[in-house]
Amino acid sequence: MPDKKEPELWLTILKLVVGAAVMVSAFWLFLTFLDGYSEDTAPSPTSRSKMDWGIANDSPIPSRR
Repeated sequence: MPDKKEPELWLTILKLVVGAAVMVSAFWLFLTFLDGYSEDTAPSPTSRSKMDWGIANDSPIPSRR
């Protein structure tokens, strides 16, 4: 019977590393693609004037005027 020659160890390791790199980069591209279609992003804050009434802008530390 003819001997079945096994592939070199370095060739097997190279194939595994290249395969893992392809899988990781494909997963990264998939997540990057999905990030553009995210609907749960917070809306940008609106700018408010300094004359807004209420206690929301009052400082808890009393001023010494």
